[in-house]
Amino acid sequence: MKADRKNSILVPTDLTDVAEYALDHAVNIARLFNRKIILLHVLTKKKSDENVKMKLEQRSSKLSEDTDLDVSYLIVEGSIFTTISEVAENVNAEFIIMGIHGKKGLQHIVGSYAYKVIISSKVPVLVVKKKHSPTGYKNIVLPIDFTVESTQKVNKAIEFAKYFDATIRIIGFLSTKSSVWKIKKEVILQKVTDHIKQAGVDVTAEIIIKPGAVIHDIVLDYAYRIKAEMIMIVAEVGDNFTDIFSRNSAEQIVDKSDLPVLTVIPDPVEEKDHKSKQTVFKPFIDPFGVIKKNKN
Repeated sequence: MKADRKNSILVPTDLTDVAEYALDHAVNIARLFNRKIILLHVLTKKKSDENVKMKLEQRSSKLSEDTDLDVSYLIVEGSIFTTISEVAENVNAEFIIMGIHGKKGLQHIVGSYAYKVIISSKVPVLVVKKKHSPTGYKNIVLPIDFTVESTQKVNKAIEFAKYFDATIRIIGFLSTKSSVWKIKKEVILQKVTDHIKQAGVDVTAEIIIKPGAVIHDIVLDYAYRIKAEMIMIVAEVGDNFTDIFSRNSAEQIVDKSDLPVLTVIPDPVEEKDHKSKQTVFKPFIDPFGVIKKNKN
C-alpha cells in the first residue's frame, strides 16, 4: 500500500561503510524535517544472507534509539536497478539517499550502478561518498545550458534551495570565446537569476569559457573552488538529462564527484504544461528573441 504523503527517506543499504554514509545524511535531513527513515536491502536471487534480517533489525533499532527517529527496514527481492525506485514509489518516499564508493573503491562500477538507479527513479536521488558535512547543504551548484529552460526546472532548484536554506550557484559553460555568444548567455543568466531572486532565494551566476574542456570537469572544478556542499542536476523525464548533460556527462559527475549529487526529475504532467505555457528564458533564435516576454 502506498503511503498517503511524502514523509520518509529511503536508504538502500548493503550494510557496508559506504551505506552508512548515506544513512548519516539521511539522519541529518530527517532530524531537520521530521522525516522517517526506511532502510532497504535488495536481495538478489543469486545471493542470500540469512543474517541480513537480524543485522537490519539491530541497525534500525539502535539508530532509532540513538536519534529518536522513526526507523524501519524492508527486505525486497529483485534487481537494484528497478527495485529501489519501485519501493520508493510504493512507500511514497521523498528522497532516495544512496552511498557509493569513492575513488579508492570500485568507483566506476558502483557509480554506473548508481546512475542506472537514478534514471529509473521518479523521486529525487541523493548520491553520497562521504559523511554529512556539519555545514549542511548551504551552497548548491546548478549547471545550466542556454537552450530552453522550463520554469519548472528552475523552480525545482528553488524548491530545494529553500528546503536546505541554501544559495544557488549557477554555472554556465561556453566552448567559444565569441563575445556575441557571451553577451547572449549573460542575458539568459540574468533572466534566470532575477527569477530565482524574486522567489526569495540567494543566487550567484558565473559563465566559464574554456574551449576544448570537458563539461563534467568544469562543473566539478567550479564546485570545489567555491566550496559547494552539493551539485544538483535537473533531469528530463526518463534517462535524458537536460542542459549540458549527456548520459555520459551526468554519469561522470555522479562517478567522480566527492560532493553529494542530487538528481531531480520534474513531474512529466507539470513539465508538459509549463513547456506549453512559459519558460524562464527562450532559446536563441535571434539576438532579440531572448529578451522578449512570453505573451502566454
